[in-house]
Amino acid sequence: MTLGREALRAALSTHAGTPAGILIGEGVGVVGLCAGLGGNQLRTPLSEAGSVGVALGLALAGRAPVVELIDLAGVNRAAEALAEAADLARRSGGAFRAPIVVVATLPDGGVIPTLPEGVSLAVAGVPEDAAGLLTAALAGGGPVVLLLAEAALDERGEGPVEPLGVPMVRRAGAGSTVLAEGAGVSLALAVATDAEVIDLRGCRDPARLGALFGRTGRVVLFGHGIEPLVAALGESFWRLETRPVFVPVTAGADALRAALTDSFSP
Repeated sequence: MTLGREALRAALSTHAGTPAGILIGEGVGVVGLCAGLGGNQLRTPLSEAGSVGVALGLALAGRAPVVELIDLAGVNRAAEALAEAADLARRSGGAFRAPIVVVATLPDGGVIPTLPEGVSLAVAGVPEDAAGLLTAALAGGGPVVLLLAEAALDERGEGPVEPLGVPMVRRAGAGSTVLAEGAGVSLALAVATDAEVIDLRGCRDPARLGALFGRTGRVVLFGHGIEPLVAALGESFWRLETRPVFVPVTAGADALRAALTDSFSP
């Protein structure tokens, strides 16, 4: 099985070697996920918004830029530029679009930022999604923020990859449902219970999520911040038999196990 980081770097290298592909960032080619890679590259000043702005210009010229941000906080600093990229298709009547992919690592204690409207979110929590979601994001045709959990980079695994915006059942179960994301996916899979584990993968579609967790009626949210998940679930809470439980990934597998045992005991 392939290490997630190796698969991602291979995909980035292949993309940078194509005529349209280009890697952009403050330390691209020198530090981070793109360190030591060849192909088309462009070093930018220390400004995440500037990097995304440069990527937008290149996208309008027919290129397919991938922007690597040095840290997760850079996504918030680039929010305005991402909003401009997302709004381009609407303002141009569909004549222009911005196929930009922004990549950043998601620390175990990191909080997934709320993205501007029109910017897609993808979160890789397992190794097979590291390169797979990059490929899907590049084919998406619009601005995408791809966040990579440490487990997705530093563990090995292979398997099918669903398109962007599609949650995936990583383990079947009947007792309760764990809606996990990022670092929470591998931790949830390590907990030996009869709970099903659903990898959100960045999905924020209430209809998709409601249809999934309605199968057991009992839900634990195990992710990087509760607000975006609660907002995504929307009106779907009526499907639940009990109140949803939130466990931050920083609390670890033991806290998740306790929540599954204590919260849903007869």
